[in-house]
Amino acid sequence: MKIRKADEQDCPVLVHLMRKLWPDAPEAELNPEVRLGIRSGKMHYFLAETDEAVGFCQLSFRHDYVPGATSSPTAFLEGIYVVEAVRQQDVATRLVEAAAAYARSKGCDELASDTEVENDGSQQFHERIGFQEVERTVHYVKKLSRD
Repeated sequence: MKIRKADEQDCPVLVHLMRKLWPDAPEAELNPEVRLGIRSGKMHYFLAETDEAVGFCQLSFRHDYVPGATSSPTAFLEGIYVVEAVRQQDVATRLVEAAAAYARSKGCDELASDTEVENDGSQQFHERIGFQEVERTVHYVKKLSRD
């Protein structure tokens, strides 16, 4: 298994894997988003490959508030996905390690992430590889009427 930093030529495979993680995200939106992220240097993607791509992670550098972080910028794990056939083989751990090494090389002291409150599997994964829970939140939205 090889882990490598993705480039613009990897957009189709990244979008394919991203649709498995975020099935409600339209492919027509993901394609330009991934290309722009790579071109601008604002998003960094790492691919796990055997004969084909079997997983990815998406990394950004946040300069705004990141819960629990004490430094800025903070590397932020925006998403991670591994195909079912190779789960439980440390693929996700290796992807996060690659992203963390890249973040360290760019001067970051912390790597942050988040997950849904009800996603116990993701929470267990994060804790198993060394993340510490720092907060839980419930978000609200109120529609404002235009009188």
